[in-house]
Amino acid sequence: MKKILSAILAFILVAALAACGAVDNGTGTVTDSPANTESDVAEPAVDQDITAQEATGTFVMTSEDGSFSDSGNVYIITSAGTYTASGLLDGQIIVDAGETDEVVIELSGATINYGNDSPIMVKCAGSVDISAKRGTENVINDTRSTKKTDDEDQGEGAISAKCDLKIKGNGTLIVNATYNNGIHTTDDLKIQNLTLKVTAYNNALKGKDSVTVTIGTVALISTNGDGVKTENTDVSKNGVTRGDITLTGGSVVTVYAAGDGFQAAHNFEMTAGEEGAAPTVTVYTGSYSGYTASDAATTSYKGVKVQNELNIKDGTITLQTYDDGLHADYGTPFDDGTKGTGTINISGGTVNMSVYAPQNKTAGGRMGPGGRGGWGGQQTVAGADAIHADNVLNISGGTISIDSAYEGLEANVINVSGGKTVVAANDDGVNATKGSSTPAVNVTGGYLDVTVSPNGDTDGIDSNGTYKQTGGVVITRGPNNQNMAAIDADSSVSISGGTLIVLGYGRVSTSGSVKTYSLSLHSAGNHTVNIGGTEYTFTNANAYGSTTCYSDVTVSS
Repeated sequence: MKKILSAILAFILVAALAACGAVDNGTGTVTDSPANTESDVAEPAVDQDITAQEATGTFVMTSEDGSFSDSGNVYIITSAGTYTASGLLDGQIIVDAGETDEVVIELSGATINYGNDSPIMVKCAGSVDISAKRGTENVINDTRSTKKTDDEDQGEGAISAKCDLKIKGNGTLIVNATYNNGIHTTDDLKIQNLTLKVTAYNNALKGKDSVTVTIGTVALISTNGDGVKTENTDVSKNGVTRGDITLTGGSVVTVYAAGDGFQAAHNFEMTAGEEGAAPTVTVYTGSYSGYTASDAATTSYKGVKVQNELNIKDGTITLQTYDDGLHADYGTPFDDGTKGTGTINISGGTVNMSVYAPQNKTAGGRMGPGGRGGWGGQQTVAGADAIHADNVLNISGGTISIDSAYEGLEANVINVSGGKTVVAANDDGVNATKGSSTPAVNVTGGYLDVTVSPNGDTDGIDSNGTYKQTGGVVITRGPNNQNMAAIDADSSVSISGGTLIVLGYGRVSTSGSVKTYSLSLHSAGNHTVNIGGTEYTFTNANAYGSTTCYSDVTVSS
């Protein structure tokens, strides 16, 4: 690990990515931004597009095929069936049915306020669907005081269930939870079709076994915890390890979390749905969310954190985080006897990210943009990476734009076989670290463009083992010094195929049909290079010491 540069990069994410990190698929044009600048960070406005009018009329519950009782302001559902609720209830709905009963609660212009327990509490059922009916606006307010101690008699969320829970419909549902979680189940949680906004003190969504979001518009706000969280890692009756978070279909999900945006006990996956639509996800964590956790000195505020495998296959995810953007742990023991693989796979879609790159983690003071209320900012972390896999990082497709980070790509083994990846970092742009395997950077295809400062203790690409390239196009920048370089490996840097352009120092071994070209691409400004008949245009924010190009095709500038 290298010393962190003194400068801090912070900016407005979407505008910076659009202007400074774009990849033109048609022309091969890549534009880079400087990795070491300072600017003010605008606090993101919490999603105001999702609103609902609270009901004021008399509360009514009806059912044609089920049974329920009411006592004062508490309604108890006791059998399978479909139940329709409308109007204002200052009370509670309880589901206490048979263990295999399927219960559907249709919210048709309902507001439920309760301060003694969960406004909707599922004690027993086979499964429960809560549906916001088309064209209706519905609100659930859990007004209990913030949870201080565990209490098994209290529901953990504004909507709390001890069975599979599905939240769906073509209407609008707003959930406000001051006690603990917003929507909580001990089993599987599915969000489907509806417009949903959840504001919670702790986790906005928690399905202990799994969380799946399919289609719909979802805004999740955690003022002191994680946006979405799973917990269990035992094996289901189908032989599948629990603990996954899945985003699929045309869902639009925005997360504002004082802690992690997504925390998966097992896997996280973004993928297209059956009709080809793919999710769009935006994540703000730490002070970028507008919230600061009460234990900010020690908490984690990563964009997506998994204990096993993180897969991005399709869709768009944009992250502005105070900790690692994407992170996978290695070696976590699971209830099924296996251990976490620490793997990140990016095979498609678009990943845009800026990660706060602090100078160090302070012992007591607070750094960075002010949290909500502007009282001094978020405790920061040292070494926040854009993409960090404890074990293996595989990039085989998609477009990745990393506009700021302490280190851009970090893993024990980094394999690049496809896609377009643009990295700007304060320390190493790409870093293969020590781990369970010999550290290695392997490039067999794709496009990789790396920017770090030409000064200081930085490396564009740094492997604590080997760098091997057999294909693809790599442009790497860094100091013109054998101790701090554009490309460096403890063992060897070798290329037998593809194209490697080094702006700065790099000791490279060639083989096969690879030739060495002396070009002039290292000055600041715009440059165009012709690689085997394809033109690539890029911008250097700084001037570098020299240009050396290695390629198995003809290269000219």
